[in-house]
Amino acid sequence: MRSIYFRNAFVSISYDDELRVGMAVWQGNVKGAEFRGAVLLCLHLMDQFRLTGWLADDRKMKAIDPADAQWSNEFFLPRVLSSPIVRLARLPSDCPENCQTIELMKEKRKGYTSLLTIRDFAIEEEAMAWLAVPDQD
Repeated sequence: MRSIYFRNAFVSISYDDELRVGMAVWQGNVKGAEFRGAVLLCLHLMDQFRLTGWLADDRKMKAIDPADAQWSNEFFLPRVLSSPIVRLARLPSDCPENCQTIELMKEKRKGYTSLLTIRDFAIEEEAMAWLAVPDQD
């Protein structure tokens, strides 16, 4: 059963303790302290519940501010790669600038040793099915 962990006008963060899957549904143009605070909450949730899967629903998220993208590369990326998360499913943004920033972040992760697998999906149910069975690929 999915439980809401945090919600505001820009993001809804939830988790399923039984499946050990978390989810962030992003919306609009979130940046600066609001973006970083929400990302920190996601990291805390991953660690607190030892989540193994994560769904990033970016479909309605706008472009990521360049300063926030740099912060994500320097702070978020190393933390998520050392977290218990082994699968990250994405529902990509409709915003081309957002997709471009995320692709650059995915490239940067290649410099790290990690078991994290990232896949993009068009349908939430397919993403959740993939996340619910962590040993399938």
